[in-house]
Amino acid sequence: MRDILPEDEIARKRIISIIEKKYQEYGFDPVTHPAIERLDVLEAKSGEGIKTEIFRFNDEELGLRFDLTVSLARMFSENTSLAMPFKRYSIGQSWRREEPQYGRYREFTQADADILGSKSARCEAELIACACDILDELGIEGYVVYVNNRKMLNAVLRHMGVSEDKIDSAIRCVDKLDKKKEEDVIAELAQNGIQNGKEIVKAFTKSLEYYESIEGCREAVAELKELFACLDMYGVKNCKFDPSIARGLGYYTGIIYEIKSQDKQLGTIAAGGRYDGLVGIYAGQDVPAVGISFGVDRMANLLKGLTTQKTYTKIILINVKEENYRKCVEYARMLRKNGVPARVDLMGRNMKKQLDYASSLGVPYVGIVGDKESAAGEITIKDLSSGDQKTLPINDAIKALMG
Repeated sequence: MRDILPEDEIARKRIISIIEKKYQEYGFDPVTHPAIERLDVLEAKSGEGIKTEIFRFNDEELGLRFDLTVSLARMFSENTSLAMPFKRYSIGQSWRREEPQYGRYREFTQADADILGSKSARCEAELIACACDILDELGIEGYVVYVNNRKMLNAVLRHMGVSEDKIDSAIRCVDKLDKKKEEDVIAELAQNGIQNGKEIVKAFTKSLEYYESIEGCREAVAELKELFACLDMYGVKNCKFDPSIARGLGYYTGIIYEIKSQDKQLGTIAAGGRYDGLVGIYAGQDVPAVGISFGVDRMANLLKGLTTQKTYTKIILINVKEENYRKCVEYARMLRKNGVPARVDLMGRNMKKQLDYASSLGVPYVGIVGDKESAAGEITIKDLSSGDQKTLPINDAIKALMG
C-alpha cells in the first residue's frame, strides 16, 4: 500500500478522468460502493484463490472488498426496481492480501463498467469498444484484446476427462499459460491432481472452429462469433480469440476478455467478462450481467514518464515587497474565480526564494507584482519555459491565462 505523490497522482487523475468521460459517453451512470462488505457476500462466488486474499476483520464477519463487481451484485439485489438494462460505472479502491510486485499492489484502483439485464453479446462488444476508445485517447499503442468463453473452457476440460471438482483448479492453471512455460503449467496441473496436463495444454492452442466439434462448445463458439460480428460494427480490429484466456475469478460464466499492453512484464491492463450467475446469488432471480475493469495503477505504470506535470497550479504570484502581498491575494482571487489555479507566497519569503519555489514546482508561469504593477492594476507575466515576460492589465492577463 503506497503514498502517491502529486506528480504520479496528477497522471492517475488524468487516466481516471478520461475513463470516466468515456464511460459517460457510452451511457454508463456512476455508483459508489462501500469499502467493507460481509464475508458471506465476498466469498459467495469469489473462488478459492481469492478467499485467501481477503483482508478480514477478526472481530466481525466483515472484509475489505477485493473488487467492485461483488458489491454491484449485492447492491442490485437490494435495488431490484432499477430500469433494465442497468448500466453503471464505479471507480474506487480495492484490496487483496497478495504478494506485491511490479504493477500489482495490495491496495489498488479499479475503474469498472457493467451492464445488467441483457444476455446479448452486444453488451460485451460495447464494453470492449468503450475500452478501446479509452486506450486510444490515452495514447496507448499496440494493445490487443484477447477473448474466450468460460463455457468452452469448462466443456474442453470435461472432454479431457477433468472431474468436476478439479475444473476450477485446472482453469487457474490454464490461465497462467501466457505467464509461465508450458512445462511449468503441466507441473502445476499435476500438483492439483490432474495428470494429463500435456494433452490439456495442447487442447488450448486450436482455432475457434476446432472447438465446434467438442460437446458443449457449440453455444460458446456461436456467442464468440456474434461478438466478433458486433465488434466489426464498432470498428474494433485488434481483437483475437485465445482459448487459454481463463480469468481466475470463480464467478465468470460466458465470454471473457483481457486487454494486454506491449509491456510483457506489466501484462493485462483491463479485463472482464460475463457473470450471469453472480447477481442471482444475492437477488434470488436470474439477472444476466457483464462488465469490464481497468487497472488504473497498471495503466499509470504503462504511461509513466509520458507526462511530467507536478502541480495543477498554473501561476504563482510573486510579491516583490511584503507591501505587494495584498495585491497578490487580490489578483489570485480574480484568477481563481475565472478558473485559473493560482498560488501566493505563504512563507513570507523574498523574491528570489519565491522564484526558486516556482521553478521547483514546474509551474508554467509566475506573475510578478511590484509597486509599479500594484499602482497601475497590472501584472508582469513570465513564461518559465521560454523566459519571455510582458506586463499586462490584470484583466488581459486573466484572459491570456484562461486560453
